[in-house]
Amino acid sequence: MSTPSTTKPEYYALLIGIDCYLKNPWYRNLKGCVRDISHVATFLQNQLKLAPENIFKLTASSSDAQKPTEPVEQWPTYENMVASFKRLQDKARPGDHVYIHYSGHGGRASTIFPKLKGEKGLDEALVPTDIGNKEARYLRDVELTKLLNGMVAKGLLVTVVLDSCHSGE
Repeated sequence: MSTPSTTKPEYYALLIGIDCYLKNPWYRNLKGCVRDISHVATFLQNQLKLAPENIFKLTASSSDAQKPTEPVEQWPTYENMVASFKRLQDKARPGDHVYIHYSGHGGRASTIFPKLKGEKGLDEALVPTDIGNKEARYLRDVELTKLLNGMVAKGLLVTVVLDSCHSGE
């Protein structure tokens, strides 16, 4: 593990809010997730004086259209979420503080890690906005753990808030 630096720590945030889910049979659109992320960003900037360039945001706002209003590079897809975690880890230095906030659907799926969880195991996951596409994939618990462990191993102080649920049907 890296030794924290003696300089004053920087503060970073990764904020993910998903109201709009592309057409799929499992997850309906939500209301308020992007708004919540916007409120968190405002709080971090105004109260904690977090620099805007240290806030990474991925959002998918709902509209009358069938897709998010943001540019596709800003959508919380699996690829964009993983890339944002890695970009944040690369930018931050040992001893820096990282706040991660996800607001959107959580889900469960048959595991893709049977050696860890058994043949009938389940993965808990964050559900990306494009989950209805054939190529899309969940950000699964084991993958999220690996991303967070990489940050901690670098010496970052990480706080995670997951505002999601799964109905357990």
